[in-house]
Formats: sequence, structure tokens, C-alpha cells
Amino acid sequence: MDALHQYFEFATFIVTLLGVPAAIFIYTKEQRLQREEKEYGTYDALDDKYIDLQQLCLEYPELNIFDTPYETPRNLSEEQQKQEEAILLIRISIFERAFLMYRRSPSKSKLDQWEGWDEEIKEWLERDNFRKIWEEHSPYFDKAFADNYNQFLATA
Repeated sequence: MDALHQYFEFATFIVTLLGVPAAIFIYTKEQRLQREEKEYGTYDALDDKYIDLQQLCLEYPELNIFDTPYETPRNLSEEQQKQEEAILLIRISIFERAFLMYRRSPSKSKLDQWEGWDEEIKEWLERDNFRKIWEEHSPYFDKAFADNYNQFLATA
């Protein structure tokens, strides 16, 4: 009986010796996978919103809301001006979401993705119709987001 007891004690020791590091390894691997999945979810959510925005652009081709601006913007009716304003506000909201999801993240992949968004926002701020809507509505967005791009406009 004593030998059986020693055998079980030794088996318990081996299981503990191997099981704890294995559990730590599995746990850290699972945490990393969850983090990667969350990052992909961030990208996927913004991508869906951006595709929805592109659909709006296709529905209103007379408005100056495409990524490539019209060389000579058209004169818009009051209704069309309101539509353009609403769609540009949607664009600003997507930019704000990207700012909040990417810029404040320490992850290298998120920071890399943020650089593209930052460049696009700056390009849009160079457009008269967008800048007009921005100046009118930026106080209603996240303060850090608004301050960042108001500072860019002040130095541009």
C-alpha cells in the first residue's frame, strides 16, 4: 500500500510539474487569439461602415462625396446640400470611430492601420465642402479627435 501511495504522489508531482506550464501556455495562447480576433473585429466593423458609406456615394452621384472630388463641383439644390451634409457627417463619424479604435491602441497592427485613416482624414479636410461641415460640427465629436484635426487645420 505504501508503494501505491508513493506512486500516486509521484504521478501527482509529474502532472503538476507538466500541467501548470501547459495550462499557462494554453491560457496565454488563448488570450493572444482573443486579442487578434478583437483587432480583426475592429477592422471588420469599420470596413462594413465604410462599404455602407460607399453605397451612399453610389446612390447620390450628383453630390461631391466620393473619395475623388469633382473637378468642378455642381450647384446643388437646398435638398441636395442637406443630403451632402448628412453623408459627410456619416463620413466624419466613421473617421471618429477609426480614431477611437485605432489611434489610442498600443498594438502595432492598429497603429499601422491608423496611419491610412489619418492620411485620408487629412485629405478630406483639404476639400472645401468637407471642411465647411467639419468646422460647423466638429465640437459635437470626441474632443481629442476634434482637437487633433483642428490643430492640423491650423497648421495647414
